[in-house]
Parts: sequence; structure tokens; C-alpha cells
Amino acid sequence: MRKGILNLFIFLLPVLVFSNDIQTTFEEANELYKSNEFSTAIEKYENIEAMGYRSPELYYNLGNAYFKINRPGKAVLNYERALLIANAKSRDDIKYNLELVRKSLTDEIEILPPFFLKKWKNNMRNLGTSRTWSIIAILFFWLSIGGFLVWLKGKSRRQKKIGFLAGMIILFISVVPFYLAIDASIIEKNSDLAVIMSNEVNLRSAPDVESNSIFLLHEGTSVELLDQIGEWFKVKLQNGEQGWLPLKSLEKV
Repeated sequence: MRKGILNLFIFLLPVLVFSNDIQTTFEEANELYKSNEFSTAIEKYENIEAMGYRSPELYYNLGNAYFKINRPGKAVLNYERALLIANAKSRDDIKYNLELVRKSLTDEIEILPPFFLKKWKNNMRNLGTSRTWSIIAILFFWLSIGGFLVWLKGKSRRQKKIGFLAGMIILFISVVPFYLAIDASIIEKNSDLAVIMSNEVNLRSAPDVESNSIFLLHEGTSVELLDQIGEWFKVKLQNGEQGWLPLKSLEKV
């Protein structure tokens, strides 16, 4: 795997806040991973997740461990979860390992390029987490308040004019990080992505086991969730193909 197990964690360690139990368990899991005891390491990592803790480092290491025991579905799932909450600096290693796993998958699905505006928005959003964008938006908002105070308290007409214009421009600019913060928060809390966990499953034309099979899909393939009827999800593949999969064959990111 690229750069070993924990370069990502070591780089960000100074800014992470762990409880003693979580930190101890995390360190134990890392040592188990280094000793090639991947299944036991996975149990430790998932115990941390069960405590309610989420971080890119946790999901990154889980993805690495599952890849080592040849569980591509779980590996892809955890890399995708890491990407949802990772900042720009920590995304490269995650994306590299995710692509490495995808090259080993049975299904070779051509990825359609997204609409350029959607791609631009996603790239902008992925430069920071929802928390980062919220902080930026609040800073811009208070700067705009400062501009309006200059407008109200300025001693000269020129000061008032500059204060008003600056306040309006900065307030307008603050809309962008506010929007990105909301968008990132929605994605982080309720992603519309899922990963196939079954060894193989038929993509069907309708939510019924008797409906026509479009083609066979395998573990590790990512899909976008479009709709749900009972125990079936309507999904879209990365090549644009749509169909229905049983809920039990998928795990949501």
C-alpha cells in the first residue's frame, strides 16, 4: 500500500483529539496491522467506530486491512468513507489505494466524466470538510459585518462608501463557503453511494427476482443510490447504466 499504513495518521496526529480508550485501541490495532494480524486489527478498528468515532485515518486503515485479507468490497467501502470526511491534504493516499483496489475488481466499468459544473463544484467542496467550510464562511461573514460597521461609523463619505462596498462584496463571497459547508455536511451524513458486498449479484430491470437480468455484478463495485422500493434499491453505475439490486447485497457509504 502507498506509504505504508499510517503516514496519513502520523501527519495529522497533532490535531486529533482522542479519548484515552480510543487512542489506546487505535495504537493496538496499528501494531496488530504491522504484525500482519489483519483480522484482529479490523476488530479493533471497528470497535473504535462502534464507540461513535469517525475519522479519515480510521477508515483509511480499515480499508488497508480489508484489502490485505482480500475483502475488496469492505476495502472500497472504507476508502469511500474516508474520502467523505478527509481534507484535501489527506485525500491523495486514500484515492491512490482506492484505485489500486478497483484495478483488482472483477467488474470493469467505464466511468463517465461528470458534467463540468458538477465536477468543479465537487472539486471545490473536496478542498475542505464541512467544518472547514463553516469556519471560512463565518470568518467572511464577520468581515462583512466589519465593513458595514465602517459604513455606519465612518467619519468621511469615502470611508462609508468603501465600508459599504466591502461589506456587500464580502457578504456575497461568504455565500460560497456557506453553500459548500451545507453540501459537504449533507454528503458526509447521508451519502448516496453504496458498495456491492455480495460475491456476485444480478442487476435487474425491476425490483423483482423474476425480472430480467441486465448483467452480473461483483463485490467491490460502487453504485449510486437513486430510489428504494421495499427490499430493493434502484442504482446507477458509473457508466450510467441503471437497474435494481437487492438491499441485502449492498452497504451504504
